[in-house]
Amino acid sequence: MTSSVNWIAAYNYLFAALNSENKALYVSGATFCRMVQQIDPGSPSYQQLLPLRQSQGKSSSRKDFYWDLIQGLSEQQRFSLYRVFVDHIEAHDKAQADAIRDLVFGGGRAVPTTVVPVDLWNSEKLNNSLTDIDRAIDALHYNRATTLSYTCLEGLYKAYVRKHVPQQEGLTDLMPLCKVVKDDISKKLQAQGPFPVEIVNAMPTLTNAIANSRNGFSESHFGDDSQRWLALFARDLTNSIGRLLRNFI
Repeated sequence: MTSSVNWIAAYNYLFAALNSENKALYVSGATFCRMVQQIDPGSPSYQQLLPLRQSQGKSSSRKDFYWDLIQGLSEQQRFSLYRVFVDHIEAHDKAQADAIRDLVFGGGRAVPTTVVPVDLWNSEKLNNSLTDIDRAIDALHYNRATTLSYTCLEGLYKAYVRKHVPQQEGLTDLMPLCKVVKDDISKKLQAQGPFPVEIVNAMPTLTNAIANSRNGFSESHFGDDSQRWLALFARDLTNSIGRLLRNFI
Protein backbone atom coordinates (compact mmCIF):
# COMPACT_ATOMS: atom_id res chain seq x y z
CA MET A 1 0.00 0.00 0.00
CA THR A 2 1.48 3.35 -1.04
CA SER A 3 1.51 6.18 1.50
CA SER A 4 0.02 9.59 0.77
CA VAL A 5 3.09 11.48 1.96
CA ASN A 6 4.08 14.38 -0.27
CA TRP A 7 7.81 13.63 -0.20
CA ILE A 8 8.65 16.61 -2.43
CA ALA A 9 7.01 19.09 -0.04
CA ALA A 10 8.55 17.31 2.95
CA TYR A 11 11.99 17.57 1.38
CA ASN A 12 11.61 21.24 0.51
CA TYR A 13 10.76 22.04 4.14
CA LEU A 14 13.56 19.75 5.31
CA PHE A 15 16.26 21.30 3.16
CA ALA A 16 15.23 24.80 4.20
CA ALA A 17 15.80 23.74 7.81
CA LEU A 18 19.06 21.86 7.23
CA ASN A 19 20.41 24.74 5.11
CA SER A 20 19.69 27.26 7.85
CA GLU A 21 22.04 30.11 8.66
CA ASN A 22 21.72 28.92 12.26
CA LYS A 23 24.95 26.96 12.72
CA ALA A 24 23.37 24.65 15.28
CA LEU A 25 20.64 23.69 12.81
CA TYR A 26 22.77 23.57 9.65
CA VAL A 27 23.71 20.08 8.42
CA SER A 28 26.80 19.68 6.24
CA GLY A 29 27.14 17.08 3.50
CA ALA A 30 29.32 14.86 5.68
CA THR A 31 26.86 15.02 8.59
CA PHE A 32 23.91 14.32 6.30
CA CYS A 33 25.62 11.20 4.96
CA ARG A 34 26.22 10.01 8.50
CA MET A 35 22.51 10.53 9.26
CA VAL A 36 21.58 8.36 6.30
CA GLN A 37 24.13 5.71 7.32
CA GLN A 38 22.42 5.53 10.70
CA ILE A 39 19.37 4.11 8.88
CA ASP A 40 21.21 2.41 5.98
CA PRO A 41 24.78 1.42 6.93
CA GLY A 42 25.44 0.57 3.27
CA SER A 43 24.91 4.17 2.16
CA PRO A 44 28.11 5.95 1.01
CA SER A 45 30.06 8.35 3.14
CA TYR A 46 30.53 11.91 1.93
CA GLN A 47 34.06 11.08 0.79
CA GLN A 48 32.76 8.10 -1.21
CA LEU A 49 29.71 9.86 -2.57
CA LEU A 50 31.27 12.87 -4.33
CA PRO A 51 33.63 10.97 -6.67
CA LEU A 52 30.86 8.45 -7.35
CA ARG A 53 28.45 11.19 -8.42
CA GLN A 54 31.15 12.88 -10.50
CA SER A 55 31.83 9.63 -12.36
CA GLN A 56 28.10 9.33 -13.04
CA GLY A 57 27.82 12.93 -14.25
CA LYS A 58 25.49 13.87 -11.41
CA SER A 59 25.30 17.17 -9.57
CA SER A 60 27.40 17.53 -6.43
CA SER A 61 25.16 20.23 -4.94
CA ARG A 62 23.92 19.43 -1.47
CA LYS A 63 20.27 19.94 -2.39
CA ASP A 64 20.53 17.43 -5.24
CA PHE A 65 22.44 14.66 -3.53
CA TYR A 66 20.45 14.96 -0.28
CA TRP A 67 17.31 14.34 -2.34
CA ASP A 68 18.85 11.44 -4.23
CA LEU A 69 20.03 9.73 -1.04
CA ILE A 70 16.58 10.01 0.51
CA GLN A 71 14.86 8.76 -2.63
CA GLY A 72 17.22 5.78 -2.75
CA LEU A 73 15.78 4.49 0.51
CA SER A 74 12.72 2.32 0.96
CA GLU A 75 9.68 4.16 2.23
CA GLN A 76 10.03 2.61 5.69
CA GLN A 77 13.65 3.74 5.81
CA ARG A 78 12.56 7.22 4.79
CA PHE A 79 10.17 7.39 7.71
CA SER A 80 12.98 6.32 10.03
CA LEU A 81 15.33 8.90 8.53
CA TYR A 82 12.79 11.69 8.92
CA ARG A 83 12.51 10.75 12.58
CA VAL A 84 16.24 11.44 12.82
CA PHE A 85 15.77 14.77 11.04
CA VAL A 86 12.87 15.82 13.28
CA ASP A 87 14.87 14.96 16.41
CA HIS A 88 17.71 17.16 15.19
CA ILE A 89 15.57 20.09 14.04
CA GLU A 90 13.24 20.16 17.03
CA ALA A 91 16.11 20.89 19.41
CA HIS A 92 16.72 24.17 17.56
CA ASP A 93 13.47 25.15 15.80
CA LYS A 94 10.25 23.54 16.99
CA ALA A 95 8.09 25.29 14.39
CA GLN A 96 10.09 23.84 11.48
CA ALA A 97 10.13 20.42 13.13
CA ASP A 98 6.34 20.52 13.55
CA ALA A 99 5.86 21.49 9.89
CA ILE A 100 7.90 18.51 8.72
CA ARG A 101 6.21 16.21 11.24
CA ASP A 102 2.80 17.25 9.93
CA LEU A 103 3.80 16.50 6.33
CA VAL A 104 5.44 13.13 6.95
CA PHE A 105 3.69 11.75 10.01
CA GLY A 106 0.33 13.46 9.71
CA GLY A 107 0.94 15.48 12.84
CA GLY A 108 1.82 12.41 14.89
CA ARG A 109 4.86 12.45 17.10
CA ALA A 110 7.96 11.24 15.28
CA VAL A 111 9.04 8.99 18.10
CA PRO A 112 12.37 7.15 18.00
CA THR A 113 12.23 3.76 16.32
CA THR A 114 13.00 1.92 19.57
CA VAL A 115 9.47 2.53 20.88
CA VAL A 116 7.66 -0.82 21.31
CA PRO A 117 4.36 -1.83 22.93
CA VAL A 118 4.93 -1.35 26.64
CA ASP A 119 3.91 -4.91 27.55
CA LEU A 120 6.21 -6.64 25.06
CA TRP A 121 9.68 -5.78 26.42
CA ASN A 122 12.16 -8.64 26.43
CA SER A 123 15.91 -9.14 26.21
CA GLU A 124 15.86 -9.13 22.41
CA LYS A 125 14.10 -5.77 22.25
CA LEU A 126 16.50 -4.34 24.81
CA ASN A 127 19.44 -5.58 22.74
CA ASN A 128 17.91 -4.06 19.59
CA SER A 129 17.47 -0.74 21.37
CA LEU A 130 21.10 -0.80 22.52
CA THR A 131 22.14 -1.52 18.92
CA ASP A 132 20.20 1.55 17.74
CA ILE A 133 21.98 3.62 20.39
CA ASP A 134 25.35 2.26 19.26
CA ARG A 135 24.57 3.17 15.65
CA ALA A 136 23.65 6.70 16.68
CA ILE A 137 26.95 7.00 18.57
CA ASP A 138 28.88 5.63 15.59
CA ALA A 139 27.20 8.27 13.41
CA LEU A 140 28.26 10.98 15.93
CA HIS A 141 24.61 11.69 16.78
CA TYR A 142 25.13 11.86 20.52
CA ASN A 143 21.93 13.76 21.27
CA ARG A 144 19.89 11.09 19.49
CA ALA A 145 21.77 8.34 21.36
CA THR A 146 20.82 9.89 24.68
CA THR A 147 17.23 10.41 23.50
CA LEU A 148 17.05 6.73 22.56
CA SER A 149 18.35 5.81 26.02
CA TYR A 150 15.59 7.93 27.54
CA THR A 151 12.95 6.31 25.33
CA CYS A 152 14.22 2.83 26.14
CA LEU A 153 13.99 3.46 29.90
CA GLU A 154 10.54 4.98 29.46
CA GLY A 155 9.31 1.83 27.70
CA LEU A 156 10.84 -0.45 30.32
CA TYR A 157 9.37 1.50 33.24
CA LYS A 158 5.92 1.62 31.67
CA ALA A 159 6.07 -2.13 31.03
CA TYR A 160 6.99 -2.77 34.65
CA VAL A 161 4.27 -0.47 36.00
CA ARG A 162 1.63 -2.02 33.77
CA LYS A 163 2.50 -5.50 35.04
CA HIS A 164 3.24 -4.86 38.72
CA VAL A 165 1.72 -1.50 39.73
CA PRO A 166 -1.28 -1.06 37.39
CA GLN A 167 -2.88 1.54 39.67
CA GLN A 168 -0.04 3.89 38.62
CA GLU A 169 -0.42 3.19 34.90
CA GLY A 170 -1.46 6.78 34.23
CA LEU A 171 2.04 8.10 34.98
CA THR A 172 3.87 9.45 31.94
CA ASP A 173 6.93 11.35 33.22
CA LEU A 174 10.15 9.38 33.51
CA MET A 175 11.19 10.24 37.06
CA PRO A 176 7.82 9.45 38.74
CA LEU A 177 7.74 6.19 36.79
CA CYS A 178 11.26 5.40 37.97
CA LYS A 179 10.33 6.04 41.61
CA VAL A 180 7.32 3.72 41.44
CA VAL A 181 9.44 0.99 39.86
CA LYS A 182 12.27 1.41 42.37
CA ASP A 183 9.93 1.31 45.37
CA ASP A 184 8.12 -1.79 44.10
CA ILE A 185 11.34 -3.66 43.34
CA SER A 186 12.68 -2.74 46.79
CA LYS A 187 9.56 -4.20 48.44
CA LYS A 188 9.81 -7.41 46.45
CA LEU A 189 13.49 -7.88 47.20
CA GLN A 190 13.08 -6.96 50.87
CA ALA A 191 10.47 -9.69 51.23
CA GLN A 192 13.07 -12.21 50.04
CA GLY A 193 15.72 -11.14 52.53
CA PRO A 194 18.80 -8.89 52.58
CA PHE A 195 19.75 -7.32 49.23
CA PRO A 196 22.15 -4.57 48.02
CA VAL A 197 19.84 -1.59 48.49
CA GLU A 198 22.46 0.76 47.02
CA ILE A 199 21.96 -0.75 43.56
CA VAL A 200 18.20 -0.21 43.54
CA ASN A 201 18.51 3.21 45.17
CA ALA A 202 20.88 4.24 42.36
CA MET A 203 18.12 3.88 39.74
CA PRO A 204 16.66 7.40 40.21
CA THR A 205 20.13 8.96 40.15
CA LEU A 206 21.08 7.17 36.94
CA THR A 207 17.70 7.86 35.33
CA ASN A 208 17.86 11.52 36.27
CA ALA A 209 21.30 11.78 34.65
CA ILE A 210 19.88 10.52 31.36
CA ALA A 211 16.74 12.67 31.62
CA ASN A 212 18.72 15.85 32.29
CA SER A 213 21.34 15.22 29.62
CA ARG A 214 18.86 14.27 26.87
CA ASN A 215 18.48 17.82 25.57
CA GLY A 216 21.74 19.20 26.88
CA PHE A 217 23.83 18.77 23.75
CA SER A 218 24.87 21.52 21.41
CA GLU A 219 25.23 20.66 17.73
CA SER A 220 28.51 22.57 17.68
CA HIS A 221 29.94 20.17 20.27
CA PHE A 222 28.87 16.87 18.74
CA GLY A 223 32.47 16.01 17.95
CA ASP A 224 33.73 16.65 21.48
CA ASP A 225 34.99 13.63 23.41
CA SER A 226 32.99 14.59 26.50
CA GLN A 227 29.74 14.42 24.52
CA ARG A 228 30.65 10.99 23.19
CA TRP A 229 31.50 9.83 26.70
CA LEU A 230 28.13 11.03 28.00
CA ALA A 231 26.27 9.20 25.23
CA LEU A 232 28.23 6.01 25.93
CA PHE A 233 27.59 6.39 29.65
CA ALA A 234 23.85 6.81 29.02
CA ARG A 235 23.85 3.66 26.90
CA ASP A 236 25.62 1.67 29.62
CA LEU A 237 23.25 2.94 32.31
CA THR A 238 20.29 1.98 30.15
CA ASN A 239 21.75 -1.48 29.68
CA SER A 240 22.29 -1.95 33.42
CA ILE A 241 18.81 -0.75 34.40
CA GLY A 242 17.24 -2.76 31.59
CA ARG A 243 18.95 -5.97 32.70
CA LEU A 244 17.73 -5.39 36.25
CA LEU A 245 14.13 -4.83 35.19
CA ARG A 246 14.18 -7.83 32.87
CA ASN A 247 14.26 -10.01 35.98
CA PHE A 248 10.80 -8.74 36.84
CA ILE A 249 8.99 -8.26 33.50
